[in-house]
Order: sequence, then structure tokens, then C-alpha cells
Amino acid sequence: MLTNIFPTKIEIINNFLTQDEINNVYSYIKKLTHTDHSAISGEGQSTHSHHSNFLKGVQLEKKINDEIKRYCNSCGIQTSEINMCWSNIQKKDSFLKMHHHGDAPVVGAIFIKTDENSGKLCFQNPNPHSVVTNYIINPNPNILCYKVKPGDLFIFPGWLQHGSNYELNKSEERVVLSFNCKHTE
Repeated sequence: MLTNIFPTKIEIINNFLTQDEINNVYSYIKKLTHTDHSAISGEGQSTHSHHSNFLKGVQLEKKINDEIKRYCNSCGIQTSEINMCWSNIQKKDSFLKMHHHGDAPVVGAIFIKTDENSGKLCFQNPNPHSVVTNYIINPNPNILCYKVKPGDLFIFPGWLQHGSNYELNKSEERVVLSFNCKHTE
């Protein structure tokens, strides 16, 4: 028998949001109060310290939770749903430090405003004895990075280290909607 043990699944859904949804979320995020956050180095701010779910009761919350449920089912883990969300706005020459989300079983990010110069989303290999052999985007064998586009959704385990791998964001503005989940059952 051949089986996978200790897999780390990352769900990537390109164009998860329509352009109208992106525009609406961007307008909403720009009205929120953003403050400094220790995970962002350089000029960048977040609503993370407010510990709220500004998606609560909004149609977008259901759309995201439907994908989270599919992700949980595909991983064979207990179903989760959003219990906290926040937005990060990064300016040029900032970066998102590598970090994880503690005990949140499932987390995610939707990219709202990015361009060709925006910082990538990078994941650190959780197995220190394994080597990733994909050198196309990032030559570090224990880091795998993805270029991001507006509307892209990433869902992954909360314990997985992620960030921009200390690569500076070169776009004028990089906006991300992030979320943590909790088990529902």
C-alpha cells in the first residue's frame, strides 16, 4: 500500500472574486481604520488588532465558507468557518514577515489589490529534512512562493509559516483580506 502521510494541502483558487466583488471589498477596506501591525515591516497597516469578523452576515462570507468547507472535506479534517478577518494594506518597500496563525485550524487570504510588482505569498516547508525542488520562482529550496493576482484565494493550515519571505513589496499598494477559522462541529 502506498499512502501519503503528513501532507500539507494549500488550496489556490484563481479569480475567486469577480471584478465587482474586488471593487466592493476594496472600497469597504479603504474605509476601515488600519493601524501598525508587528507582522508588517515598513510602511503598512492592518485591521488585525480589532479582532472582528467584518464579513459576518455578508454574502462574501458564505462564498468563502463554502470553499473552506470543501477544503476541510478534501483534507479529511473537521469543518471550519471564518471567525475573524482583517485587512492588510502594504505600501512600497514593505514586507509581511514569515508567521503562522497559532491554533487556528484553517486560515486564508484573498488578494484584493496587487500588480506585477507586488510581494509574493510564500510558504515555508514544515519538514526541515525535506527539500522542495521547484526553483522557478524562488531559489530557496525550503520556501515556495506564488505570484498573486487580484481575486485569488489561498486556504491553508493555520500552523503553516507564510509571508513574503522578506522580499520587499514593490507595488504602490498591496491589499489583502485575511481570515482565521474555527471548528464548527
